This record gives sequence, C-alpha cells and structure tokens, in this order.
Amino acid sequence: MASETRLSDTYDRIAQWYDVDMARNMRFDDVSFYADLCQREGGRVLELGCGNGRVLLELVCRNIDAVGIDTSRKMLQQLQHKAKARGFAPSACRMDARKLAFARSFDIVLCPYSLVTYMAQPDDLERMMSEVRQVLRAGGLLVLDAFIPRDTVASGDYRLDYRRPFGDEVLARYKRVAPLTARINRIERRYEVVSTAGEVLEAIETSEDIRIFSPEELTAALLRSGFSQQQVWWDYGQASRDTDPQFFTVAARPIPNP
Repeated sequence: MASETRLSDTYDRIAQWYDVDMARNMRFDDVSFYADLCQREGGRVLELGCGNGRVLLELVCRNIDAVGIDTSRKMLQQLQHKAKARGFAPSACRMDARKLAFARSFDIVLCPYSLVTYMAQPDDLERMMSEVRQVLRAGGLLVLDAFIPRDTVASGDYRLDYRRPFGDEVLARYKRVAPLTARINRIERRYEVVSTAGEVLEAIETSEDIRIFSPEELTAALLRSGFSQQQVWWDYGQASRDTDPQFFTVAARPIPNP
C-alpha cells in the first residue's frame, strides 16, 4: 500500500541519522520503562516497529526473549550492525504490523514511540489490533503509547527543528506541517548534512502522514478491538494526568471469546 511504501522509504533514507535524529527527541526514559515492564511481566516479547533497536537491544541485553519487526530494511540493517558491535544477535525481520506472520507466539506485544500514529488510514489501527490479538497467547498483554495531541501549528515554509553534531559535520532538520483533516497531519522534513565550512553536503526531503489520537480515542479503539484496559501511565510513569503530560501509555489484555 502507498502509505506503507512511503513510510518505509522515509526510514530507509534517514536510517543513518536516526540515533542523532528521532532517537534523541525522546525526553523520557521509555526504553527502561518498557524493559522493566517486560521483566516484571515475563514471557516472550514482540516489538512492533523495532527500527534500529532503540528498545529491542535493551530487551536483549537484559536476556528477555524478544523479537522485533519493522518495514524499513535500512533500519533493520542498522539494528544488526549495532547488535554485532555489542555481541548480540537479535531476532528481527521485515514485516508489517498489520500483517503479522505469527500465531499465538507472544506473551507481550509492544507498540512504542507513538507507532500507532502511523496508522493513518481509517482501518489501520483496527487491523493492527486484530493481528495483535492473533499473536498473543492467552492472557497476553499489549502495551502501546502515543504522544498527546497539542494544537497543530501549520507552516507553509520549512522551520528549523535543530542543528546537531554528526561526526565531523552538522545535521540540520527543518519541518513543516500541513493538516489534511481534523485528525491527520502531513509532516514534511528536510535534512541537511552541513560541513564545518557551512557547505550543504547532502540534503533529502521526507513526507509522512500521521493520525493523532487522544488517550480517550486509543482506549475506545482498544475496547472496540476486544481488549480490556489494565493500566495507564503518563510520561512513562513520570507524571500524572493533571501535570500536562506529553505521552500516554496503556496496557490491555484481549477479552476472551465467549
């Protein structure tokens, strides 16, 4: 499908910069949050959208039996390079979260770092949750998170997000946002690798559509998909609902069929 292809292409193109780029944008220690949760819960773990191993490698490091999937070949290649450097051999493969080729294989499914917001088409989230139900063992746990929506500031021109050191150069990222509907935004980014002399050595532009979900919308979607909410967290346990948190996380278990 076109949206999947565009998203995979985006992450293929930025894979070499991911650790300087999006990985550094997370203000909270969500990695430890997920690893601690998996250790407490026990069992085999599937991470959806594992990327270059930001969460998955910590799970493996803690001897958690974990498998990762992602649609980006380049991100999975980065994962293997990073794992090899640390002496790990994680189990990961290229797969769409809406088409999982497993059956009753996992005790926990993780859907971290707002992956659900890429479920932009009308039935994407329901398809993903239906697949998760099929791969979870009896009594298994789905844990997913999403950023909490703020008022969208549309921008016709690219605006500077950051300039960060990248080896001997600087990585600059610019962004513009265009609301497509009340719940879907198109995010366009321009990346530039800039030399110390100020010369642009490489530049690429990416585009992706994201669907924003309020906590209430996510919990309602879980219920519609046959899940029972177990627990919620705000900013990965570091905040409460009334402190203006940035992220919402929910754990849910499949409701047994009658």
